[in-house]
Amino acid sequence: MRILGVDPGTVTTGYGVIESRDDEITLIDYGALVSPERSPIGERLSYLYRKLMEVISHCQPDAVAIEEPFVAKNVRSALAIGKAQAVAILAAANKGIPSYEYTPAQIKQVV
Repeated sequence: MRILGVDPGTVTTGYGVIESRDDEITLIDYGALVSPERSPIGERLSYLYRKLMEVISHCQPDAVAIEEPFVAKNVRSALAIGKAQAVAILAAANKGIPSYEYTPAQIKQVV
């Protein structure tokens, strides 16, 4: 099974692709999608969508795991990250790939 992991952000979105086969995990690809920082949010989200679609087309994941935003004191920041999270969910859905959302704590438990 090949999994694309996404750590969404409105300026920088990290991603990694792993493949699990016969109890062995292999790193396939990883990187950061960096949108123009001073661009309007709509342009940054559009850039993120296009780049995620490229990663999905290139890496052909079976599933997408998306980190949920951590809500602390800055609710506005968490809402913006939620928009990037929605873009990742949309990109996966448009390619017919199931997506799953995980909290940072859930991810740390597995890693």
